[in-house]
Amino acid sequence: MDETEEEKGDFLEVRKSFEKDPRKVIEIEMDKDGRFSERTRYAMENTLNLSLLSPPEGPKLASEAEALFVLSKRGIVLETTEADFIEGYISPMVYRSSSMKFPQVPIAPKFVKMIKDMNAGSGVPHATITSTINNILDRFFSGYLLVSNRVKMGYGKVEE
Repeated sequence: MDETEEEKGDFLEVRKSFEKDPRKVIEIEMDKDGRFSERTRYAMENTLNLSLLSPPEGPKLASEAEALFVLSKRGIVLETTEADFIEGYISPMVYRSSSMKFPQVPIAPKFVKMIKDMNAGSGVPHATITSTINNILDRFFSGYLLVSNRVKMGYGKVEE
């Protein structure tokens, strides 16, 4: 039996043990080598409910934060859900005031069309291209605040 077949066998055993486990919550468990146990990884998937087709049964981790911690330590990039995207980039009203006047900046037509289509499909009333672009830039610069400040001060300058 090769390693992948062995892992599948372990996974099936873990799934069966979860289906019979009467607990609602389990604690994070580590193997002797410092990796998360199969039960913890399975509980993480159960907590985040990554599979919409056949959600796993059994106990969950104490919180979604614990599950995200386990997932992040496994080096998996989390995909933003549609609701998170709308909440973060389309819904905020900070930049939606008609009294705000900004300098005109040319934007490629393909991006204008994409933003118009997203705003229309989001169901957010009065979402504008301007507010969406400013929300995107706000989140971008918030995420890269330290780096953008260092670049502003001349660090990492590209030499000619």
